[in-house]
Amino acid sequence: MNKKHWYGVLLALLAAFFNGMVGIFSVNLFNSGMTPEAVAFYKCAVAFFIIVIVLVATNKLSTMLHYLREKWQALIVCSFFGFFMLYFFETAAYGNLNVAVVVFLLFGVSTLVTFIANAIFERRILTGKEWMSVLFAILGLYLIFIENEHIEASVDIGFIYAVLAGVGYGLFLVLNKKLNIGGGLIPVCGLLFFGLIYLLIPFSLSGPVGIDGSAWFTLVLLALLPTIGGFWCTTKSLTIMKSQTVQLIELSEPIFALILGFIFLEQLVTPMQMLGGVCILAAILIHEFRLSLCRKAKIATDTMP
Repeated sequence: MNKKHWYGVLLALLAAFFNGMVGIFSVNLFNSGMTPEAVAFYKCAVAFFIIVIVLVATNKLSTMLHYLREKWQALIVCSFFGFFMLYFFETAAYGNLNVAVVVFLLFGVSTLVTFIANAIFERRILTGKEWMSVLFAILGLYLIFIENEHIEASVDIGFIYAVLAGVGYGLFLVLNKKLNIGGGLIPVCGLLFFGLIYLLIPFSLSGPVGIDGSAWFTLVLLALLPTIGGFWCTTKSLTIMKSQTVQLIELSEPIFALILGFIFLEQLVTPMQMLGGVCILAAILIHEFRLSLCRKAKIATDTMP
């Protein structure tokens, strides 16, 4: 793989690391009295204003306005799936389910959606190795959370929320690439702008909730790390790699979530969960090894006389 591709892999891994903090921060905010609707809205609002301040300080606000005029239709579509569906339903799921179960459902569903949606857009069927990657990824996620008491099938609303969040994230990864949203702070700011409009609706319907003084630090961290950092890394990596590659690499998020859970919540990693992590890494390696072989074959073909 070339250096640019490895840079994309690093960005996707950083996105997974940042996003692995969402559940911990969200639960802490719930404990301070904030509703899921308030957490989803406030974290995006804080992130939006932070980026606007940075753009003003770097004299890039006019570039941002030009970008909005040029890409507003694509931003409306992508922000619906990537901010409203993902953030609203993911945050709501954390209020009803164990954090581990939410991550399992979200990534299991988004993996399938990403591969299937790409196949539909490209008018092709999944290859054998793509199916193998998907199955290894889902198996790994299942093994990680198989010992969780909530893993059995349920009609609990939290399961529906987590599945909807996964659908939204999977479609966002595909559409962000297809609609050429781009990467960097300006695209993230544009997505946040329209995402706030969507999130304002459930926030208003649930009734405005104030922010406790002690919750501000957690809220700012939630805005800076997963909301800005996670989305910046994801959108940037999508300008370098295919969406299904980004999705597979970001399947490492549960591993980071387990590590952070051990550090902050004193949750131990079991042998079964470690085996699940190995399966996730195997899914990434299977897919990346296939891409590497394809690139080498193409280079060899192009250089033939």
